[in-house]
Amino acid sequence: MGLFTAMRNTVEWMMQLLHPHRCVLCRKTLPTGSGAMICPDCAPRLRQEYRNTKPVFVPGADSADAPLLYTGALAGALKRYKFHGNTALCKWFSAQAAACLSGHLAEWQPDCLTYVPLGTVRWWGRGFNQSRAAARQIGRALGLPVCAALGKHPRAGKQSHRSAEQRQQAAKNLFFAFPGASLHGKRVVLVDDILTSGATAADAVRALRAAGASHVFVLTLARTPSRQPFQGRKDCAAQSQSNH
Repeated sequence: MGLFTAMRNTVEWMMQLLHPHRCVLCRKTLPTGSGAMICPDCAPRLRQEYRNTKPVFVPGADSADAPLLYTGALAGALKRYKFHGNTALCKWFSAQAAACLSGHLAEWQPDCLTYVPLGTVRWWGRGFNQSRAAARQIGRALGLPVCAALGKHPRAGKQSHRSAEQRQQAAKNLFFAFPGASLHGKRVVLVDDILTSGATAADAVRALRAAGASHVFVLTLARTPSRQPFQGRKDCAAQSQSNH
């Protein structure tokens, strides 16, 4: 072990003593040095309550998937990541999504990843884009490049405060491809955090196709349980189940 590695490990150990790692779901303090992010009590809940086992459909996309269900304690964890920028949670959620995507690599054969952008005001308020951060983690895990392909027109209000019909209307022509985005003939995976009505992701898919993408697939960290199942999905639970 080199000196730099030893120093880094010591610093990480000391930081964990000062700021203990906590279970993603129940926030119970995990043992020092533990590589797990789910406590033994929550591991069965993750498999039984929070794994997505239903088909996912996004209008216009060639296929779509999500490893998790946005409900209960898992929804709380995703909110902590999204609104408070907890990097440890980003690592965990991205690992779930990367495992899910790995089960589709042979079918989707992606050339690159991109992500749903934030508006300027929202970005300044949060200080980061949760979908971009997840896409970069997933790309590193699977050896796929990540490109900034989309911009977002200003929009008043939050999608989370709208009905399904209002979401669809508000999401029309919301995104545009950057002029320099080189997507012609490429198979692109669009990364987002939560899939609810699918309206936002569908408009992003439209923009990517307009930029020349030959195939567009959607991968979200979680989906709301209220979404109805559609055909066109392979079960990702087996691939992601071990990443707790």
